[in-house]
Amino acid sequence: MHPAAEAVASEHADERPAARLGQVALVLQGGGALGAYQVGVLRALEEAGYLPDWFAGTSIGAINAAIMAGNAPEQRLIRLGKFWNGISRIVPWGAPAQGPLRRAFNAWSAWQTAAFGQPGFFRWRAPAPWFPSPDISALSYYVADALGQKLKEIIDLDRINSGSVRLSLGAVKLTSGQQIYFDSRTQRIGYEHIMASAALPPAFPPVEIDGEWYWDGGIVSNTPLDVVIDQRPRRSTLCFMVDLFDAEGPLPHTIEDVKARYKDIVYASRSGRRIEAHRAKHDLRRAVMALWEALPPERQKDPHLNALAELGCTTTMHIVRLVHHTEPEELSSKDYDFSEIAIGERIAAGYRDAKAMLEKEPWLDPVPPDIGVVIHELPTRELR
Repeated sequence: MHPAAEAVASEHADERPAARLGQVALVLQGGGALGAYQVGVLRALEEAGYLPDWFAGTSIGAINAAIMAGNAPEQRLIRLGKFWNGISRIVPWGAPAQGPLRRAFNAWSAWQTAAFGQPGFFRWRAPAPWFPSPDISALSYYVADALGQKLKEIIDLDRINSGSVRLSLGAVKLTSGQQIYFDSRTQRIGYEHIMASAALPPAFPPVEIDGEWYWDGGIVSNTPLDVVIDQRPRRSTLCFMVDLFDAEGPLPHTIEDVKARYKDIVYASRSGRRIEAHRAKHDLRRAVMALWEALPPERQKDPHLNALAELGCTTTMHIVRLVHHTEPEELSSKDYDFSEIAIGERIAAGYRDAKAMLEKEPWLDPVPPDIGVVIHELPTRELR
């Protein structure tokens, strides 16, 4: 057996269904206030016994991922609740359930955030950054010092860096535009890495780490799937990928619809195409390994062929894609609508969607030997 194939052998020692599929990864897309949807997904996963070994996130997904990785499993939902309650805007009089009045309420709620900042999260910078500044960290409309303090209260860095779970956070180098991942497997994660992954310009300032300046990873790729599927050494993985923007949607009929559709397409990060590209690449890896195993033993001793075989693998990647679907009353400003009503609805939606998928558990079905990546999605009609 080639070492690339041996990498999955130890994964079958635990006879639980999820364990037989390898590690469990949770990939969290960025999307501001829409990130509450991911809290509901985690709740459903924990109830079903699917505890992630690896958290990967970008922007608000990075914050959620860090809170999850930085707390014991029994404390994760509690700390996530504390975070989201702390950044939600209280609405003592309630809100209309649907229709034009609800759209007006959503617009008002988002305007409150844009105009005054979000308590517990960020505030307007004073003075405003209208003039050139030698201080790069001052080039933003808002200051996220409240977020930095909150992260210190609810995230245990020692737990993140203990190796008990893995955390990967997407960011972008300002000077090169290069997508990078801060990864607890290869470096010590600090609060500054979390802040850098959530530093979306021009709202938030870049973050300096070891002499380099970083912005939100969503600028290049809002879905940190690459870091999981391209891992080395490769391992079979059950990957729950939680998208906050849906690339599919109806034709717009108003300028507001145009703005909402534009934002969805941009920040959906072409998830569907990226998954298909990963599937094609991973199927080729399986083909490489099948060809190597078909060689006679004497040919398998050839160092050159062994090096080529390192490009192959026998792992299987199950990608379970859950997507937050925009409600008719949501606007282009939905990602900064932090009303407690909207936050609660998104948590409930994430829980319902994840529960519907977990009731099926299609990843437990047999997979043909020539298939390397299997995609699982809910039909649209089953989402609500």
